[in-house]
Amino acid sequence: MLNKYDGYTVGPNLRQLRKDKKLSVYQVSELTGLSNSSINQIEQGGRGLSMNGLYLLMDAYQCDANKLLNIEETDTKMNKNEDSIDSRLSELPVEQQNYLRHIFEFMIEQATGLVS
Repeated sequence: MLNKYDGYTVGPNLRQLRKDKKLSVYQVSELTGLSNSSINQIEQGGRGLSMNGLYLLMDAYQCDANKLLNIEETDTKMNKNEDSIDSRLSELPVEQQNYLRHIFEFMIEQATGLVS
């Protein structure tokens, strides 16, 4: 079951992650290429987070999507014998992580409308 994106829950979590990393909105903007205004709107819950924005923030904050989206571990239970994609991806060098994220993003874009 997929969780519905809730900007009013995700936004404050993103702001807290940024503050925990001791980064200003300007610094996050420089790291991601997102505008200061976009970052503020996302953090306030008034603007949705795109897949591209998600990947950019994952790179900037050096964390996985579950942490960024404030998804609890109980919501993402997997077979204990299986590794999550995020944990396996985090073990790779950053260049390979970025390459695979771009491939995954392309796959999602191509699958739009194929899966109901």
